[in-house]
Amino acid sequence: MDTTEHASQWRIFWKTVWYGIIAGMISGMVKIGWEKILPPRTLARDATNPPQHMLQQLGASPSFTHTYVYYSTDQKVFWVALILHFSFSIFFAWLLIYLAQYNRTKWVAMWHGVLYGILIWIIWHVILMPALGTTPAPWDIPFDEHFSEFFGHIVWSWSIVAVAYFLIGTQHVKTLTNKYL
Repeated sequence: MDTTEHASQWRIFWKTVWYGIIAGMISGMVKIGWEKILPPRTLARDATNPPQHMLQQLGASPSFTHTYVYYSTDQKVFWVALILHFSFSIFFAWLLIYLAQYNRTKWVAMWHGVLYGILIWIIWHVILMPALGTTPAPWDIPFDEHFSEFFGHIVWSWSIVAVAYFLIGTQHVKTLTNKYL
């Protein structure tokens, strides 16, 4: 029996929440950095990015979704967009870490999280957002956007696994296991 079989489901859940917050914050920063190197959208298409547009589809006003604060005198930081970005990253980091604790869902961490990143890209960027009208149909999106988002999600999910692997490996109370990460 491995340690996850001895730990209570409750303890596993809450530790994966904590590690999901940490891994989600770090992987969210990794994804932002990736998009600084390879911006996925043109400036015109990024004036309202997909998370802001989706929030507007749910009834939020453009003035709210484009709310910002100034940092370093003249740099606009769009805090609503950042909250959406990091909420997404934290939730899906938690989900990956949680599912990777169980034999029946170990596939989720295949290839050190690469499969997970590809699946999240397909589900959100190829299926859901185009189906909801948040983004154009996949065939109407420029190749550079698909390239940036595809590989960006791979790097993002790999960083989740890297952080989770470290956190699990150094935990004092052996609640979680790296067996499937």
